[in-house]
Amino acid sequence: MLVVARVAFLGIPVWIALDMLLSAAGPAWLHAAFDLPFNVLCHRLPERTLSLTGVAMPLCSRCAGLYLGLSLSAAIAWPELSGRALRVVVPLSAALLAIEVITQDLGLHPVFHPTRFLSGLLVSVPLGGALGAVIKRNAGAQRG
Repeated sequence: MLVVARVAFLGIPVWIALDMLLSAAGPAWLHAAFDLPFNVLCHRLPERTLSLTGVAMPLCSRCAGLYLGLSLSAAIAWPELSGRALRVVVPLSAALLAIEVITQDLGLHPVFHPTRFLSGLLVSVPLGGALGAVIKRNAGAQRG
């Protein structure tokens, strides 16, 4: 079960990479199929979306931070924060994300990809690590 979960979580960055590859060089119908989940989940405004080697990511920079942070930290089950720590870290990181969203939308600062990506990571990494740790513990308990 643990290996299946890790492969599934690692499938998210692979899916993002395949989407970008198909966007640049694949058949349009296949790209549309790979792109559908991202199209549904993210606004993908061009000015808020990063491009790598001239190819736009299928997610805005904040969603990229959210999805990549969650998937990678869940796959490696790190950081493994206690429930008590999560009750502090998650609301604090969500508040920082909200401040970044609000100040950007109010025009107090321009779209700045590093802070958008980082605000996504701040929320998703603790949650992903906790999720991965729970899966790892449960997989170990099933073996024993």
